[in-house]
Amino acid sequence: MRRFLALAMLWALPAGAQITVNHAGGVWTIRGQKNTVELNGSDLAVTVRAGAVTWKMVPSGAEDMLVAAGGDRFRVRLADAGDIEIAPYATGFKTGVRMILDRFRGTGQAAPGAPLDLRVVLTMCLEGTDEELVSEAMVNEGRAVVKELHWPTAMDGREVDYTVLSNDNGELLPRDWPKPYHPIQRAAGDHSIIQSQLIESWAMSWWGFEKGPAAMIVIVETPDDAAYTFRHPAGGPTSIGPVWRAQLGRFGYLRSVRMGFFPKGNYVDLAKRYRKYVMDSGLFVSLKDKIADRPVVAGLIGHPFIGASVLRNKRVGAATYDTRNPESNRRLTTFAENIERLRALKAQGWEHLNVSLSGWLNQGYDRQTPDALPPPAEAGGWAGMKAFFDACKELGYTCWLHDQYRDYYTDAPSWNPDFAVHEEENGGQPDAFPGTRFKNDWKDGYIPMMDHWDGGVQGYLNNRFMLGYLVRNYTEMFAHGIHPQGSYQDVFGYIPPDEDFNPNHPSSRTDSMNGRAAVLRWVRNNLGIVGTEAGSDWLIPYVDYTTSRFNRGANTGTDPDHQDAIPIPLYDLVYHDAVVTAATPNNLRSLLYGNAPQMGYGRVDANGEQVRRMAALNARVGLLEMTNHEFLDAGRQRERTTFADGTTVTVDWSKGTAEVKEGR
Repeated sequence: MRRFLALAMLWALPAGAQITVNHAGGVWTIRGQKNTVELNGSDLAVTVRAGAVTWKMVPSGAEDMLVAAGGDRFRVRLADAGDIEIAPYATGFKTGVRMILDRFRGTGQAAPGAPLDLRVVLTMCLEGTDEELVSEAMVNEGRAVVKELHWPTAMDGREVDYTVLSNDNGELLPRDWPKPYHPIQRAAGDHSIIQSQLIESWAMSWWGFEKGPAAMIVIVETPDDAAYTFRHPAGGPTSIGPVWRAQLGRFGYLRSVRMGFFPKGNYVDLAKRYRKYVMDSGLFVSLKDKIADRPVVAGLIGHPFIGASVLRNKRVGAATYDTRNPESNRRLTTFAENIERLRALKAQGWEHLNVSLSGWLNQGYDRQTPDALPPPAEAGGWAGMKAFFDACKELGYTCWLHDQYRDYYTDAPSWNPDFAVHEEENGGQPDAFPGTRFKNDWKDGYIPMMDHWDGGVQGYLNNRFMLGYLVRNYTEMFAHGIHPQGSYQDVFGYIPPDEDFNPNHPSSRTDSMNGRAAVLRWVRNNLGIVGTEAGSDWLIPYVDYTTSRFNRGANTGTDPDHQDAIPIPLYDLVYHDAVVTAATPNNLRSLLYGNAPQMGYGRVDANGEQVRRMAALNARVGLLEMTNHEFLDAGRQRERTTFADGTTVTVDWSKGTAEVKEGR
């Protein structure tokens, strides 16, 4: 049954704009001064006319909702609701329609056709002088619960020229791109919802589209439990749309997506719209503000980053343990030897370095976390570790620790399965990230397990416990006179938040993010420098530097494209002046993006000239906004970035050259 409660509404918005809502011929029309939205009442398809350009979303489909009821799980089409009530809706600052969808019936095998005890409430409104389309979803659940909701539906990619994706640093995907593409190729064929959590590998929670001279952006305003649907077969087209995931088993709270429309614009304009969004929402904190709060952060700008390592000691029986060459599983560089290496670098003229020390844990890198101490005796123990940080101070280098608090190893002294993340269901395939990505993942009852790193078999620590372990470890270091100047929290900015169903201490993804943020705040207040891996934007208020996000193509001089799409600096267009990105200097893209040079970590180091050139550029632009990026020829062999002072960096991939022109 379709019920339409009113035929028209007129609502006056600030600045004199007017939004009208009308219903005729089964179509609801939300008409503004700039944009018009049409909602088909029968199949819930949406069309947006923004100036001369039309954007279409696909109709309601069979995959719209994943519902759990009576021990069964099945998919339900939104438009199959037995009762759909559509009416004008206005809050005083936005105007549109509200849809109440009720009287759904089950499609599962246990009780096909049985009534479902749930109701879906959807709103679509034009808001503000730019008339952005804000779509909100809520579910009222009883015995039936919604595990996934795919709404608004995906953009109809058949008429889109380019899809703009904010995974990694940012990528541009043509509609007819000849290669199959997925935003997270490193998932090795696992394209399940586990891999599509917006935070994993996605620098920011938005995507967009270009069509002719126009562009549009989709901002996920509630990203904690958000994912996406995605498809791009060889030759296209591309399909992408939001997915709302349950929180601790239920839909739980209001979800929101914001769409902005640009009659004339491209991916740079979309990035700048998102920059305004994060500034308004508090996700943006500039490096200048971070330096004012903690002057030690200033040393990150214009100075190389370098890694130092103490002990690599793979656990016997671990998946990575090399049984053919047992001697290769253990590598030791004492604290004293690391000190001599730093002294040698100083003698070579490296006046200031930012040094991250890994492998300082009792059993070595990636071993027995979160039980890190005491430092390995064979490396010099407590005295050796203290001598290392004393030497850093003497040399004028900033030194911190590479640390880890998510991986929870079964041979750690404090291992207790009660504190490991628990999933909702007993047995089966793991739902916790990384799912089955590494092909050596399983579940022990409710606990997801993995064996992929040096430490062997592990679970994942409930994120609420991370801070306690961190404080314990660093308090013990302080007691031995050891005072690192910061901490790099491995995986925090790269791995999606964890969800723990343990009834003794349940933890939502939002709780997980808060737990990680608590760790980063403690590091900031008690140590100084805060770093993380490939930091997603929810971490920007807490971190000072991240590792680079472009992981797939070296782009050292000949190939301007990744193996799967066209790289563009969306992350830097938004956050260049809010966080330092450390990247390898023998990659021209690092120079193009104005990143800080990263030496070491087992990679082939760039030569000193490359490092110094990149450091000098970062010293100039590291605190500046990246204002533009452009391709200078149709074949994308030449591209250029521009910074707020007018400095430009032009890379010619065909020649393997980069030209820096300083601004004012």
